[in-house]
Amino acid sequence: MTINKRKLELAMATTCVNPYDLCKMASIQYQTYKRISTGREAKPATVGKVAKALGVSVESLIED
Repeated sequence: MTINKRKLELAMATTCVNPYDLCKMASIQYQTYKRISTGREAKPATVGKVAKALGVSVESLIED
């Protein structure tokens, strides 16, 4: 799965979190955040963790 960078940034802005806070909330490494925020592939579980931490659906984060 590929996360859309713009959608990710919008969700983060809506919930008022920065990348480090998101990593802590989603229990992911910062390197993982950097990888997925640049459009590289992510495991479905990782996308699920990020979506859950931001309070949004997985569909609202992934590429169309």
